Amino acid sequence: MRLTRARSFMAAGVVAATSLATVAVLIAGPASAKPAAPASSRPVVLVNPCNTNQGLVKPSTYDNGCMPSQEFVSGLSWTSWTSTAFGSGTLKVNNCNPSCAMGKYIKFPILVVLWRAQPWPHHAGRKYFSRLTWIFTGKRPSGVHTAAQTFTLPS
Repeated sequence: MRLTRARSFMAAGVVAATSLATVAVLIAGPASAKPAAPASSRPVVLVNPCNTNQGLVKPSTYDNGCMPSQEFVSGLSWTSWTSTAFGSGTLKVNNCNPSCAMGKYIKFPILVVLWRAQPWPHHAGRKYFSRLTWIFTGKRPSGVHTAAQTFTLPS
């Protein structure tokens, strides 16, 4: 009787394990199944303002004018780059003292947020970030009264 009872428990255990494995495959899919690809595998881009046909992905520098400008962002490090991008860097502003040609760049630490992804004109199926917000984490340039500034970006 003990042998029969032991076999019953083993059989019940095998059935339970098989059932759990079947349920796991039904929920997660077979081991060879790949996750569904997103609708667009192309990343959202930051448009280079000096060359609007050039889309940048996770750039280390960004000049919101065209070089040589009086301010630009450098040392960018990105923590996220999806439909919104988050990073940090340094805003460098020329003090233009005694002139802009001879001035020094003053550094301001900032957080950067790229947002409002929009369809990129003349680039079928692509999106670009249409807004940039930088947030000062320390001192700010003279004349800047708010801790954050938002800009509309070129397409």
